[in-house]
Amino acid sequence: MKDIMNWFNPLGKDSSFLPDDLMDMGKMNDFVQKSIQEALAPKDQQKPKQSHSDYKVMELMKEVVVIIPVPYEVDVEGIRLSVGSGKLFVSGIWAERMEIALPAQTSRRNGYAQYQDGAIEVRLQKKSSDEKEIFLHY
Repeated sequence: MKDIMNWFNPLGKDSSFLPDDLMDMGKMNDFVQKSIQEALAPKDQQKPKQSHSDYKVMELMKEVVVIIPVPYEVDVEGIRLSVGSGKLFVSGIWAERMEIALPAQTSRRNGYAQYQDGAIEVRLQKKSSDEKEIFLHY
């Protein structure tokens, strides 16, 4: 370990010309060791896993739009989408079935999904209100 410290500090001194909080040799050694391990790791371990929170949900005037990035190794034909109970259900991208909460109630019949440029765009029409005006007679 002393040899490694000397490599970073060629004068062999216990301290460097930088303040201790900026140049801690123990932290520097940990950083170098971690960098070497990451560089030597198998290629499939180097890729960060796709996070469930990478999707985007946008509420527009008459529809809800959900954009879901799809990793290149995922077979698009294996992806399944369904909607119900105020949620969009997605399977085939992540290890488990994902539930994405929607900001508004949507119609189960008027939905559209398209895969383009590495992402799925789902457009769900908002459920029309069943509200009806009641006239007051006087």
